[in-house]
Amino acid sequence: MKRMWNVAALGAVIVIGLGTFAVDATETKAEWALDINSNPSVWTDAVVEISYSIEDSVEERFEVTTDESRITSNLNYIAEALRYHERLNEGERPVHRQMSGMTYAQSIQTEEGYIGVGQDGMKELIVFEQVEGKELSTYTFDAEERQIYEIMTGWWAGIFIKDGQLNLIYRDGYGEVTKTMLATFNQTMNDVTVKELSMDKGFITGVMHTNRFYATDVDTRLTETRYVPVSVSSHEVIREGEEDIHVEDAMPGLFAYDTKTGKVVQLVEGQGFWDHTVSGHNLIALNEDGEEVVIDLNTGKQTTRIVLDSVDHASYVNGRLYQTRQAKDGVVIDVYEDGRQISSAAITPENEEARDMLKQIDVYVR
Repeated sequence: MKRMWNVAALGAVIVIGLGTFAVDATETKAEWALDINSNPSVWTDAVVEISYSIEDSVEERFEVTTDESRITSNLNYIAEALRYHERLNEGERPVHRQMSGMTYAQSIQTEEGYIGVGQDGMKELIVFEQVEGKELSTYTFDAEERQIYEIMTGWWAGIFIKDGQLNLIYRDGYGEVTKTMLATFNQTMNDVTVKELSMDKGFITGVMHTNRFYATDVDTRLTETRYVPVSVSSHEVIREGEEDIHVEDAMPGLFAYDTKTGKVVQLVEGQGFWDHTVSGHNLIALNEDGEEVVIDLNTGKQTTRIVLDSVDHASYVNGRLYQTRQAKDGVVIDVYEDGRQISSAAITPENEEARDMLKQIDVYVR
């Protein structure tokens, strides 16, 4: 089975003989500050990530909060794992333990807690469900069953809940013969049904707000809606000489799986978008003109509102829009919610080492 493993490195690990040792390679002395200009409550739990790059290669990474500035590249692996564990609340810890014990896992957060699916190697498919934000219940499906084996060897796009049932979208096959499949687990978790989804073109590559691996830090709690936002890609074969090159391209616009008709539909055509998010039952997306397109995921009704005069490095975090722009003495971060600005802050250098990096940093909020 082939998968893409996009795992952020937590530190440098050297394996010698039978032992594994973590190395703290911190060298830089650069320090940064988060200067808040308005509405400090917006930044209470926010973490600003800074990456310093030279010739398209990231050299250093930092985290800045209202309390501290710290380097996060080449850190002690064990210390960072403990720090991550300390950040988890009581309800997130059992989910983290469950997901980190699997070879592959995905989850989403609902009003009740987390629910997800993962694999124990190629032996079992495991569904886990958290009730009232507390302990987990687990259900296992044997990979010796052909249907379960085919799910486990597929390319998982993501999961969602509909009518209280867990649904997993995955791809079966590759290239021109790719099919998009839907596996639905019944409420008692003793049976699963599989069907192919109807698509005019392409295949589903992602389901919005699905957490992968052991991540439990996505705060968005999803509600059941008729339309489930998905990303869609198309497959092309380019002939170069005697060689066929297979290319997957993300299709422009906004797409969703319509749970009522069982089809994948295009909600918005012919537009490019910087980013998109789900807030409550609304899909919100920022287009290249600085407009937000707001789509009711129960009815499909659409509205637009002008938010930004010009778009530069804008992204959504838990329903809020963050725009960053370079200034003379730092990087300004403006925050928008429901189409209006609610806060502004800036990342500023605290010493000469940081000032030397200023023009070559990228800033993101999580």
